This record gives sequence, C-alpha cells and structure tokens, in this order.
Amino acid sequence: MLFAAGGCGYTTKSLLPADIRSISIEPVKNLVDVSREVDEKSHFRVYRPGLETDLTNAIINRFIFDGNLKVVAPEKADAIVETKITDYRRDALRYSEGDDIQEYRLNVVANVAVYRAADRKLLWREQSLTGDTTFFLSGARAVTEDEAAVNAVDDLARRIVERTIEIW
Repeated sequence: MLFAAGGCGYTTKSLLPADIRSISIEPVKNLVDVSREVDEKSHFRVYRPGLETDLTNAIINRFIFDGNLKVVAPEKADAIVETKITDYRRDALRYSEGDDIQEYRLNVVANVAVYRAADRKLLWREQSLTGDTTFFLSGARAVTEDEAAVNAVDDLARRIVERTIEIW
C-alpha cells in the first residue's frame, strides 16, 4: 500500500534546469561529403538536397509540439541547439528472389549539441545521433524515398527534443 501511494517515479515534467525556459534552434549545417571516395560497403554516395532545411524545420516544429520550451530568437534564448548532419545512408534490407531490392533502411545521422545561451556551457552533446525508417519499393506498404526521408528526419527531430527535455 505504501509503495502504491509513492508511485513509480515517472513524471512528464522536464529534467532541464529551472532557468532554461526557452530555446533557439540554429540552422542545421550539412557536413555530408558527397565527394568522399566509395568503399566496399557503399558503392555510391546518396544525399537529398535541402535535408538541412527540412531537419531545422522539423526540430522547431517538434519543440513547439512538445511545449516544454518556448522556441525564440537566439538573443532571447536560454539554450541553443546546434546540429550538423554528418551522413545520409540508404541501405538495402530485403531482396526478391531475382535479387531486386524490395526494402531499404534510411538513416539521417547528425552531431547534436545543446548549450546554455548565456555562457555557452554544454548541456549535452551526442555524436552520430540517428533518425531512421524503413520503406518498401513495391506492394501495399510502398512509399517513395522522399516520404521515407521525411519520416527519418521526423524521427531524428523527435530524438533531439526527447534528449533535450529528458536529458538521459
């Protein structure tokens, strides 16, 4: 009875310091080197133009949707999110009997850091934070790579916001 009254300790409140109530999202930088030499794992480089703009907008929208922090201009912010896209990967997952690709996994990889705006003190940093999705090329669940890229970007934005709010 005593344990039930105490609850399990789960809360929906933010674990951020009390003085951080607003956040600014810097425009995402693109560090994907499309001129890098290929290797045995990746026979060619793929990239989607405008991905950094899509990710910037997705992060802003996710913070607004979350509601724990107010998205503001950099000069009014308590914290700043800095994101750099480092890789965009499309890997084959499933093949047909004729060796045609049926399913892909799409990954958007970024280095993310969140700083306190006043003194640039690092709150958290994560290298190679990845948003991903899988998609089929044919059949009832088929989607285009554009739709899959939107899903992977949304997944990465969700991970950035959750990591910021929950500070795991």
